[in-house]
Amino acid sequence: MGKTLQNRILYFFVAIFIITNLGFYKTYLIHFPTFEGFAAVYHVHGMLAMAWILMLIAQAYLIRAKKYDLHRFVGKLSYVIMPLFLASVFFAAKESYLVNIKTKPQADALANLTNGGTVDIFFLGLIYVLAIAYKKNVGYHIRFMAGTGLVILGPGLGRFVFVFLSVPFPFALIPMLLCTTGVGIVWLILDIKNKKSAFPMGVYVTIALAVMVMGIGSQSAWWQGFAKWWVETLY
Repeated sequence: MGKTLQNRILYFFVAIFIITNLGFYKTYLIHFPTFEGFAAVYHVHGMLAMAWILMLIAQAYLIRAKKYDLHRFVGKLSYVIMPLFLASVFFAAKESYLVNIKTKPQADALANLTNGGTVDIFFLGLIYVLAIAYKKNVGYHIRFMAGTGLVILGPGLGRFVFVFLSVPFPFALIPMLLCTTGVGIVWLILDIKNKKSAFPMGVYVTIALAVMVMGIGSQSAWWQGFAKWWVETLY
């Protein structure tokens, strides 16, 4: 991995950390230390999300510093952190649905599952599995790991745009989706231009666009049917 890419990846992960904390500051962090009104699952979810982002930063730094043995050791911790994080996404989405269903029509509560974490379980999980499957291919591995960062960036960026820039919901979702998907598209174009494999970012962009389609079709019969089955079976 080139020095320039090493630096960019490190700065990119640091930017995700900053944006995520800014995005959740007024809606969550400002309530420290009591966090009155927040379910315990959100605390666990938040800590695991931060653990993952900090791990990405550490991994990028260790590669840059050529501390490969420590990089591999920290990488093995991901086998524990990511499954726990995905589980926390599931339970946070469940908690959100159970709150929404009390005040919203069922169709709207089911529609909210498209941006409430349910879809991200599959998106993030698949990207992570591919990152591990291709851990010996540095180019693929770093792109898939960066993809996990892009997925996690979404919620914090959306809240940052909504809270700090006062962009009303659901319009705040537009820059969030354009950024998380757009970065992947730009990276894909650059890879093709530089005659590198389009596979890793091509997979990321394809899934990201599919997630966007799910969000747009959240009131459609096919999504409503799947979401209803999901909550009746698992919630």
